Amino acid sequence: MRLSSTHMQARKMLFAAIPSICALSSNKISIYNEEMIVARCFIGFIIFSRKSLGNTFKVTLDGRIQAIQEESQQFPNPNEVVPPESNEQQRLLRISLRICGTVVESLPMARCAPKCEKTVQALLCRNLNVKSATLPNATSSRRIRLQDDLGTKFHLLVRRRFIPQCISKAEKIELIRESLVVLRMVRVGGSLKNK
Repeated sequence: MRLSSTHMQARKMLFAAIPSICALSSNKISIYNEEMIVARCFIGFIIFSRKSLGNTFKVTLDGRIQAIQEESQQFPNPNEVVPPESNEQQRLLRISLRICGTVVESLPMARCAPKCEKTVQALLCRNLNVKSATLPNATSSRRIRLQDDLGTKFHLLVRRRFIPQCISKAEKIELIRESLVVLRMVRVGGSLKNK
């Protein structure tokens, strides 16, 4: 037996009012614990929102499912055998793309492309010439910086190592000679193999 719409609404209102009455009551009415109040409020929310939000959620989820299915159909399955019609369509698509390329080349703007290409080529050549001209200067400044760094590091190393008790005089002289050879090689630009 179906209840009338007004009777159903009154029942829902009563069901939703019980938790609020219990929460707002004084000591004379039995107060339910917090879990019961939360559970009843949640049930009331579900009952009241089922009609409006239920349809909204269903429509949203159905739309999303349909969109996902459409997207998945766009990607070919690798296990699927490709029909010959598909290969023919791809061939026709490639031909039409080539035709589009020839049409674009025949446009007036495309005729300006060689001039632009020459301008870009000239600009790139100029930049390359500038960089190649500044390269020796950069190399020499790096070499000078390297010499300074080596000198500084050598000075620090010698200062730390030359403790009179740790090293003999002959070892000190040999270390200085080897270091000077290395510094001369760096200044000349040679390598240690040319010793």
